[in-house]
Order: sequence, then structure tokens, then C-alpha cells
Amino acid sequence: TTSRNAADQAIVQTPYGRGLVLRSRPDDIRETQLLEWGDDQPSSSPVSRRPNRAPSMLYSSTPFPSVPVRVGDDVTCRFGRGVVKNIDRVKGSKPSLKYTIELKSWRLNGRRSVLCYVNQCDVVRKHTLSEMDVFEKVELAQSQKAKATGYFSKSKDFDKALKTYATAVDAVRNIQHDAASTNEVRSDLVLVMITCSNNAGTCCIKLKKYEEAVKFAQNAEVLIDALYNKRGKKIHTILNKEGTIDAKLFGEWRAKSYMIIARCRICQGRDEEAVGSLKKAKLAVTKYMDGINNTKNGKTSALEKASLKSLTAQAKEIRRLLVECAEKKKANKKLERKRAKAMFAVKKTAGEDKENGRPPTLTSKSIDRKGDPQSKTIEAPLPPEAKGDVLARQRKCSLKPSRPEGPAKSVSFSEMDQVNVYSCPDESDDDQVEGRPWYSEHKEALVLLGIVAGFSASLLAMRRSFRQ
Repeated sequence: TTSRNAADQAIVQTPYGRGLVLRSRPDDIRETQLLEWGDDQPSSSPVSRRPNRAPSMLYSSTPFPSVPVRVGDDVTCRFGRGVVKNIDRVKGSKPSLKYTIELKSWRLNGRRSVLCYVNQCDVVRKHTLSEMDVFEKVELAQSQKAKATGYFSKSKDFDKALKTYATAVDAVRNIQHDAASTNEVRSDLVLVMITCSNNAGTCCIKLKKYEEAVKFAQNAEVLIDALYNKRGKKIHTILNKEGTIDAKLFGEWRAKSYMIIARCRICQGRDEEAVGSLKKAKLAVTKYMDGINNTKNGKTSALEKASLKSLTAQAKEIRRLLVECAEKKKANKKLERKRAKAMFAVKKTAGEDKENGRPPTLTSKSIDRKGDPQSKTIEAPLPPEAKGDVLARQRKCSLKPSRPEGPAKSVSFSEMDQVNVYSCPDESDDDQVEGRPWYSEHKEALVLLGIVAGFSASLLAMRRSFRQ
């Protein structure tokens, strides 16, 4: 049995199933929480049970053995704490098991780990998030990311994938401020935060949680911008050396963030904001596509070719979304025109002459006292915006009675009243109207002007006579 601290609680095999040793008393009594003890156990069992869903406890001084070791279990051995990576069966006179353990309590420079091979180890419970160091938090985030990707791509369980991505982001949210963080840990943090934020945003779009998707994408965008402003520094250099090139960091991932925001805005009907985000995405994609295509001597690495393929697919998707926004904008304008036309257009009657554009009229027939059918023409009321055109046309109207080809028609309201029908000349009569003297249409105004002038002259004459 190896020495343990408070976080290294052993998992043992008791007569009542698997148990977790919580603590050991000074009198060698071990308090063990039974993990497999259910409510279906007989009441005559010697195990003390607590009501109200309290955990079942076993108090015993017997040192129970550890549960069988499996790959992936957290264990303690004489070299420290670690995770079981492999189990080999050793043949011989006394067959035994050989455990390959990756030690977590040993840390080397970079990402190198220490392996040890032992024949004896004890299974312990896994650390909670608050008990983990920065290295364990990054490893937890990476494992959660892998699980979430499986939920998203294979089982299409977007809700579960979203929760798992969010767990990965929460695991590494504050480790950059930890004094134990190295540059390698911080570079892993950047990768996990950017990719998980973008993927969580994609899950939110599938679940129609558009505002949450925008927040995830904006978080990724902030991290990318911060890394872009520190190009050439240690973290950026480490990422480039490990295969994360600039075309992927500042091209693919940045464009993905912008496209997530654009898709959300399109679904929300905010097309102008969507177009702005798509233009930013197009600029990022075009910049790095041109950079790869214009490489000296035309030699591109495998990473650049893979990134170019992804950037090309993104460029096609951006063009498609831009076309979609343009079509929606055009449809909205067409709908606005129809609404405006329905609101302000003048209704035409069957008697309106469409070619000369005359105002609509309503024609009705009446019978005078002699029994002769007569027709009267009544102008329909016009909307305010159409009155200006009608007044302009009325200025060209002739006060002269029209000359009908047949017998003259009149509106008869009584035997004595006969009203001649006056008509407005056609557009073809414009030359005849313009050829008349200018004063023919303003006789009344000229007469009134003459009267005023005469009256003014008489007043002046009377004033002079009084002065003399």
C-alpha cells in the first residue's frame, strides 16, 4: 500500500461491492462509501444505511484490497500518481501483470512525459476540476473536445456536444494566469479555446440558439485577434512549429468565426450585419489563399495544401451566403414597392383612357322629365399626390364647348336647365393651346389689375389736391 494525500482516495473491493475510502481514523477505522450499494439490498445487511438518499457507509478496520486495475484508471504507485496506459501479462512460473503508467506527478520540459513499469499499483478516484493542476486541466479539455466531436459528427447529438464543448472551455478558462503554466500549456490553451468556441457556436446554430452562438464566435475572434497582435512571440512560434500555420490560425478559424456570426444574423433577419461579417470573412480567406498561391518557386507544404483546400471551400460558402443575402434584399425591395403601390396608386375605372392618361371619371345615366336618357360625367376624387398633375392639365383646358360628332349631349336636371359639356383637349391639341395669346387665359386677372391701378391713381390725385 502506498502513501496518499487527501485527493488520492483509494477505491477498494468490499464484500458489498466497490467502495471509496474517505478517511482513516486514528483508531484504524476506515470510513468507506459504498459506490454500488442500492436500495434493493436486504434490511438485515450489517451495513449501516442512512435515510434521505444519504450515501451508504461502511466502517471497518479491515484493509480491503484495491479493485482490479483497468486501462485509463488513475492509480498510485511507488513513483507517484499516474494513468494506466497498458497492461501486459507476464508469463513464467508465477504469472503476473505488468502495468505501464504515465506519471502525472512528474513533468519534463515541453510536453514530454515519464513512463514507469510496475507490478503493483492501487486504483484511486479521479481528481475533480478544482484539484487538477494546469496540465491535467488541459488534458481534460482535450479529451472533452474529442468526446464532443464524436457527439456532433457521429451521433448528431448537438445538445450533448454543446455541453461537452462548454465543459472543455470552462476547464481551461483561467489557467493562463497560473504561475505553473508554461508556454506549451498556453499554446494548448489557445487551440482548445478557439476550436471549442467555434464548434460550440456551430452547435448553437443547429439548436437555433443564435445569440449564444454569436457570443461563442466572438470569444474565438477575441483570442485570434490577441494572438495576431503577438505574432512572432513565443506562443505563436510554438504553434507554427507544431503544425498550426498562420493560414489555419488567422485564415480558416477567423473566417469560421465570422461565418458563424453571419449565419446567425441571416436567421435573425439582420442581413446588413450578415453582409458585413461575410465581407470580413472573405478578406481573411482571400489574403491567405493569395499568400499560398503566390509562394516562391511554387513549392507548398502539405499543411499549406490542406489549408488551401479548406480556404477554397470556405470561399465558396461565403459567396453562396452573399448571394443569398442579395436575393433577400432584392425580394424585400420588391415587396416594399408593391406595398407602396397598393397604398398610393389611383384605382382606374373602365371608362378611363389609358393611352392619354386622363383622370378617372365616373359616368352615370339619368332620364330627364321628357323621358330622354341623358348622361352626366362626374370626376372622381383624387388623392393629394395626384392633384398636381390634374391641375397642370386643367390649365391647358379650353373654355370652348367641345364639338361632338353627333348631337350634343347635356346633363339635364330639369326642363329649363341645360348644361353644355366641356372637355379638356387631348395631348395632340397642345400646339393649338400654346399658339393663343397669353392674356386669353387671364382676362379676369387683368381686369382686376386695371381696377386696382385706377383706384390707386385716383387716390394719388386726391392727395395732391389736398396738399395744394
